[in-house]
Amino acid sequence: MQELLEQLRRQFLEEIAKIEWEESLKELLSNYLGKTGKLKEILWGLKDLSNDEKKTIGPMANTLKVFMEEEIEKKSQELEDAHFAKIEDEEAIDVSLEFPLKGRGHRHPISITTKLMEDICISLGFKIADGPQIENEDYNFDKLNIPADHPARDVWDTFWIQDDINDKQPKNNKFLLRTHTSPVQIREMLKGRLPIKIIVPGRVFRYEQEDARHTCNFYQLEGLMVGEGVTFGDLKWTLDTIMKKLLGEDTKLRFRPSIFPFTEPSAEVDVSCQICKWTGITTPQSPPSKGGEVVRWKKCSMCSGSGWVELLGSGMVHPKVLTACGIDPEKYSGFAFGIGIDRIAAQRFGVSSSRMFYQSKLKLNEQF
Repeated sequence: MQELLEQLRRQFLEEIAKIEWEESLKELLSNYLGKTGKLKEILWGLKDLSNDEKKTIGPMANTLKVFMEEEIEKKSQELEDAHFAKIEDEEAIDVSLEFPLKGRGHRHPISITTKLMEDICISLGFKIADGPQIENEDYNFDKLNIPADHPARDVWDTFWIQDDINDKQPKNNKFLLRTHTSPVQIREMLKGRLPIKIIVPGRVFRYEQEDARHTCNFYQLEGLMVGEGVTFGDLKWTLDTIMKKLLGEDTKLRFRPSIFPFTEPSAEVDVSCQICKWTGITTPQSPPSKGGEVVRWKKCSMCSGSGWVELLGSGMVHPKVLTACGIDPEKYSGFAFGIGIDRIAAQRFGVSSSRMFYQSKLKLNEQF
């Protein structure tokens, strides 16, 4: 019996060494350790042995059984490792290789311009702030010194949220699509953490007649600085620096007195048109003839032939706005400005109409 167990052990090792597949291993397990396996046959013969022989052969048989189970488990792990190693070898990818990609896509001109403007303002010490696109009229109008009976409120043709929602809202808390990013300035000032130096890039909505310079959905970047000793000179230097970094060092700025409810004094800021190079005219409507006829030049649609494009509104934060936000106007002052990102993109990329950015023209967008 002892020789049979040793012979079975040698036979098992020879067969398991030749196995290359998991199915063959399962068959080996059944042949040796199954209910009708070879080891089982030997163990059935124990009943014919004497008690002394049973004490010797029994432990030997159990030891062989444990040995076989361990060897099968070990072989199973080897086969699994070999299987996955083969897969890794067949599907190996060299991630350091460069693959030509087609139709990958790229950033929209508005996104490119926004990122550039953010980088410029961050280099000047501004931080980026954000807020909701659906606002209440208190933040969008009232706290900006534009109460319901203020004539300046008529300037904004507003997209209001549907009546069945707003009818349930209390006075000065009706919802609308924000007409400017200025409500974010209010939110920041209400936090009471001074000094403040932020920019607010974002999407705004106004019910306007669309033309080369106006769309009902556009992007705006507003800046706000509030602290002690802030002056209009700081505002002029900031805007001059931003515009020259955006459009070139030869860019000219023109400040025109204006009226905004939330700033005092206020100024519209015009920038020398980059489309017509400050001339007010673009390409001729017809090519010059050989007969020496006078060439009729086409008026620049971006600047309406003036050579200047209105890109910014600016001014010193109105004392009433500071007071509404819990800031002492006797101690603190500040400036604010708003820039049309769409118009900046049109000027920077030489696009004659900012409407083109929203017309899904891949032929335009793929140029940038």
